[in-house]
Amino acid sequence: MCKKVSCEITVMIDTAKPTGALSKLNHQYSLEHLKSTLTSLNKNKEFRVRQQEYDNKSIQNINRIQFSSPYFATHCFRGYPIYGSFKQFNDTNSKFILHLDSDMLFYEQPDFSWIQEGVRILEKYDDVLCVLPRGGPPKKDNSLNQGTTNYEVDHERELYLFKNFTSRHYLIHRERFLSLLPMTPLWLSWREPIKNKLHGNGKMLCWESIVGNSLEKSPFWRADLMTEKAWSLHPGDRSKKFYDLLPKIIDCVNRNEFPVDQKGHFDIILEEWESFIQDASR
Repeated sequence: MCKKVSCEITVMIDTAKPTGALSKLNHQYSLEHLKSTLTSLNKNKEFRVRQQEYDNKSIQNINRIQFSSPYFATHCFRGYPIYGSFKQFNDTNSKFILHLDSDMLFYEQPDFSWIQEGVRILEKYDDVLCVLPRGGPPKKDNSLNQGTTNYEVDHERELYLFKNFTSRHYLIHRERFLSLLPMTPLWLSWREPIKNKLHGNGKMLCWESIVGNSLEKSPFWRADLMTEKAWSLHPGDRSKKFYDLLPKIIDCVNRNEFPVDQKGHFDIILEEWESFIQDASR
């Protein structure tokens, strides 16, 4: 995707010891194993690799900018980065930032670039904070299976408009995001800000919830593209079955092939993919 546009690609390694639910859900390899794997993937020097280091002074300075208070929090209660998620906005002067979690899957039509289209939208419409591809393969009626998350359909601009935020993937207008500062930290319980003041270890909610709270109060929207030329999937199931099926799932996604019941769903429905792949191999 990034070869179609002018992007400086950085793979960021979070060096902090995994905590929270994420540390229990995912198998953790050694840092050296990860760096070795990235080196083998980067033989053509298509991206640079950086390590997210932590020191108390930097953490406090970044959180003072982000929250107007020098909190020591670096990750949410689930283990997702708070400090690192915001620090990227402080480390660059780029007009736009493209963020992709390392587990995201994308389909993109060869002659189309959702990133390029996202830049066009961000430059044309000043009420859009960030742009994403459609969540899940397209349904015939263009509806989305978003659970309890509300959205509006802007037929004129061919966009789905949201007042919530996802940190998994986004193309974002940096200055508009910075205009949301300082954001209000959200806590797991009323006790957590007290713990933070006393011991520096209060548990915050996830960064996307904090940004979403600010987005909801702002004049901006998250905009998902309505086009069928690009869509995204997120794997929630990290079982052995998922990893066994993953190469074939990737192959199908690259060919714009998917189970019927996956349409409109952002999270991978593993059982449907298992049946779909089995049927295709017969």
